[in-house]
Amino acid sequence: MGPTRRMACDDGFSLIEALVALAVLAAGLATIGQLGFQTLAAARHAETKLLLTATARKAYAALPEGRALGDGTLSGEIDGVAWRLQTSPFAFAAPGAPPNPAWTPQAVRLIVAGPSGGEIVVDTIRLRPTGATR
Repeated sequence: MGPTRRMACDDGFSLIEALVALAVLAAGLATIGQLGFQTLAAARHAETKLLLTATARKAYAALPEGRALGDGTLSGEIDGVAWRLQTSPFAFAAPGAPPNPAWTPQAVRLIVAGPSGGEIVVDTIRLRPTGATR
């Protein structure tokens, strides 16, 4: 018996098969890369919101109590983050309300703007004693 010849199909992968495998691999890596970038963007967004929320809490904690907070605008900066507080009388008509209530509602809007351009707005209502300074 002489040497046996192998068939050409037994030699391994053809060029087309290798290119198809590389294309599938590239598509998978591109998908994984895109997910990674989306995760980074979401983490940056969450970090910005956390910073702005912490600054809003600090700004609210530093507000004067009751009579000392009149109507108008206050602004400042905490940890490099700018904030602005706008207060105004809260107008409403409550049926059956006493003619001289002990408390007057005040609309409060806190706007916190981050250094990277993010912003949060917190609207609330405070009660202050009637006759407080305006």
